[in-house]
Amino acid sequence: MSTPQSLVTDPFTIQLVRVKARKLCRRSDFSCSDLEDLTQGMLLHLVEKQHLFDPSRGCLEAFVTAAVNSWIKMELRYRGRAKRREAATTLSLEGIELTVDGDVETMGGTIGMTDLVRRTLSHQSSPIERLEIVEAVQHALGGLSQAERTLLRQVAFHGVAGTARQRRVSRRKVESALARMRDRFIDAGLGSD
Repeated sequence: MSTPQSLVTDPFTIQLVRVKARKLCRRSDFSCSDLEDLTQGMLLHLVEKQHLFDPSRGCLEAFVTAAVNSWIKMELRYRGRAKRREAATTLSLEGIELTVDGDVETMGGTIGMTDLVRRTLSHQSSPIERLEIVEAVQHALGGLSQAERTLLRQVAFHGVAGTARQRRVSRRKVESALARMRDRFIDAGLGSD
């Protein structure tokens, strides 16, 4: 039987937790600054549930996947419940006035793009960088066939599962087609950085 340390340090576990945490950070109720907290929360949950793993009943990958998905559902439920609480009220920054150098401004008016970039740990690109990204996307799209572009549009509107249902193929088939296209985007300079 594996130890808590080996379960948490297993390459599959590490990869799954990273992917799931990044995916959660793309949701509107999370930000990039939550990445480390989400990762640690999932790993802690795995350590707490280690005693439930029985290798004679299933493989480590299935156990880890089920435990991580369970933690994610609990976390989303908890956050949703916190938003619905009666004590949780919202406050508009437009209603708060500040005096800055003798001028009266709303707090919302003082917050700019720099604050958003800092809060989300994102990167504000310059107009030249944005132009380079547009050109790289156009170059990558130019190398795709009409059928591949149609697939991308379908996935953008309906998601992987919806596209698979519409095309009456497995999700895995759609995901492999996307993976092949992803390589072309990476070659065009549109990596994950």
